[in-house]
Amino acid sequence: MLHRLSVLPLAVIITALFLTGCDDSKKRAERHYQSALELLEEGDVVRALVELRNVIKFDVEHKDGRLLYASMLAKTGEKQEAISQYLRVVEQNPDNVEARIPLTRLLLEFNAWEESIRHGRAARELAPENSDVVFLNAVLDFGEATQSGDTAALDAPKAIAESVLAENPSDRLAWRLLVNYDVTAGDFDRALRRIDEALTHLPDEYDLYVIRLNILTAQREDLAIGEALRAMTERFPEDLPARNMLLAWYMEQDDLAAAEAFLRKLAEAPEAGPIENLRIVDFLRQTQDSDSVRNELDRLIAENPEHNTYLATRAALDFEEGNSDAAIATMQELLDGAEASEETANLKVNLARMLFSTGDTPGAKALVDKVLSESQGHVEALKMRAAWQIEDDRPEDAILTLRAAQAGAPRDPGIMVLMGQAHERTGARELAGERYALAVEASGRASGESLRYAEFLLKSNRLDVAETVLTDALNVNPFDIDLLAAMGEILLRQQSWDRVTRVVWQLRAQGSPDGDAAADRIEAALLVSQRRTNEAVAFLSELVEADGNNIVALSNLIDALIQDNQVEEARATLNERLTQDPNNPNLRFIQAGLQIVEGDVDKAEQSYRALLTDFPSDVRALRQLSRILISQGREEELTAVINTAAAAEPDAFLPKYLRAGQLERLRDYEGAIEVYEELYLENSGNQIVANNLASLITTYRDDEESLSRAYAVARRLRGSDVPAYQDTYGWIAFRRGNLTEALDYLNSAASNLPGNPLVHYHLGETYAALGRNENAIEALTKAVELFGDQQVSQADRARELLSSLPSDE
Repeated sequence: MLHRLSVLPLAVIITALFLTGCDDSKKRAERHYQSALELLEEGDVVRALVELRNVIKFDVEHKDGRLLYASMLAKTGEKQEAISQYLRVVEQNPDNVEARIPLTRLLLEFNAWEESIRHGRAARELAPENSDVVFLNAVLDFGEATQSGDTAALDAPKAIAESVLAENPSDRLAWRLLVNYDVTAGDFDRALRRIDEALTHLPDEYDLYVIRLNILTAQREDLAIGEALRAMTERFPEDLPARNMLLAWYMEQDDLAAAEAFLRKLAEAPEAGPIENLRIVDFLRQTQDSDSVRNELDRLIAENPEHNTYLATRAALDFEEGNSDAAIATMQELLDGAEASEETANLKVNLARMLFSTGDTPGAKALVDKVLSESQGHVEALKMRAAWQIEDDRPEDAILTLRAAQAGAPRDPGIMVLMGQAHERTGARELAGERYALAVEASGRASGESLRYAEFLLKSNRLDVAETVLTDALNVNPFDIDLLAAMGEILLRQQSWDRVTRVVWQLRAQGSPDGDAAADRIEAALLVSQRRTNEAVAFLSELVEADGNNIVALSNLIDALIQDNQVEEARATLNERLTQDPNNPNLRFIQAGLQIVEGDVDKAEQSYRALLTDFPSDVRALRQLSRILISQGREEELTAVINTAAAAEPDAFLPKYLRAGQLERLRDYEGAIEVYEELYLENSGNQIVANNLASLITTYRDDEESLSRAYAVARRLRGSDVPAYQDTYGWIAFRRGNLTEALDYLNSAASNLPGNPLVHYHLGETYAALGRNENAIEALTKAVELFGDQQVSQADRARELLSSLPSDE
């Protein structure tokens, strides 16, 4: 009793102290909030923001403080952080319309469509009569009607936007809606007039300049495009995308002198430095010969002897031209005896990149370690370290490294891309997608980052979102051929035929060989997709006739003829080309493929063998010949083919990959694992290798170390829609005891791979472990049927487990 009496007062005291501490924190938060209000009245925004940060530091649930903080962040341009703060308010107070309204508006400005719909529609449920809510939902209605092609449904949102502008002519979303209405209606002249009017109220609205540029590009108004770009660079002199677009336009006009003059003007500005001068060097590298580039570098070196950056750039030029030893020697000479400094650190990182490219990874890593020992926050060195950590399957370490880098460069798109790759390795696809999206935004919707994010989205078949990403990127980079080509591919998959045609026009308008090649490819695919076979054949025939070396067009023509059952015509077309160029490996490869179509597999095999004799490194022929031999069970001959290919290219991927597959078929599982480990060491980013390696380890090894290794390799497969990957990850989850997670993946894999006995066996084992005997019996029965008389351990285990399971009844 005495002991219990002594404990009670202590608990009471601790509780009282805790409550007192909470009370004190809330009072401190309120004092900071009142101080922030006073500072805002005085116009001291910077100090007010400090006070507001203290408000939510001491009271995370201070709704008014967080709302005011979010509002001030949005006004000062920190819109991404403002979104985060509004989201926190909504999490704490789901019925708070005051947060949902600005949150929806900001999300719409960022084109975050799915999130905009979620919060905008939620606001409508809470306050359907609120004028802001009505307008924001009109914007959402307009977007949905545009996507569905329901043009009749566009008028009501348009009317609401017009009424909003009558009261507030500076509402950017309303202007964007009206301009998009005109564009959708095909009234480009009215859209341009509307943009001019909007800019009188919103002179710094960057997106309006971009939309005007896109309209002029669609109209092919070259002179007006130039004027629009010059207006953009004058209004936004520090905006790199605007500069790049003007530079690209000069080059499209073949006005290299004007392009160079523009760059030199930027380099002559008082605040200009090495970055601006090196842009001139990059321009000369693209447009002139090596001597011109070297002359420019020599001038810069003579005029700026204190800048080793120019000497390092000349060394980089040597490296790119194949003089790697001389380039590395120059870099080492520059670093010899150099004192630690930011410039020295940059030189070491550049040298590390050279060493890594030449295969000296240990030397590169040692240099990066040296840089980070002298300057812990060196961003580029941290990025290199993180990339290696990802490659070494240490994504958590990479994320920590990248957070350190982000402290020094919070808006660096490269850091965000690496973050995305690290999260992909852990299987956290949602987090990866968020990082790729942030990289797009931070880069100003640059081509590379946008294409990477779109590719990521396409893996999950999110065509609409990928299309939006590319549309935004094309608004900033309207002449980018890679973006246009990627957009064309998405529109083909969506069967948006008219829009595909417009993309083809835009590509042809570039007037470049790459643009024409992309346009040809997409137009041919369009005709085939629409089953306009005769037109496709005619179009491809014209391409082949115009350029006898256009192998892609010829291959597509042969395919089109075969699909139209014109095999004899395909043969005649190919023979005509072979007569002109009998040793062309591409033509010979197409010939072998046609022989398979004609049913003459023996002749095709001879063709592939002859092709490999003359061109031992032809991976296409090696792959096809291997398929023939595997399908016929001729493993000894396959071994000889693989050995010959490996001798010709000892470091080539395909011979090793084929050998691993062969060892697996021959049930030398440890040998197969060894080869896959070698391939994985060479490129841990290859998902197929990762899947096969993890699958073999989990299937044929039982020790804890091996299971941990398999999980480290395969966790990137989490969330995948690929059935084989689902089976691998699900089986690993089962082996690690995560039965519920395993069941989700294996169920999906089994439904998509109905003829694979191993998948149904894995599913049956999981059901049995969960005690769901009826389901287990069903899955194992199917597995046993599919295994047939195969004498493999999994088949034996399936039969044994099936016979031991009692019915649930």
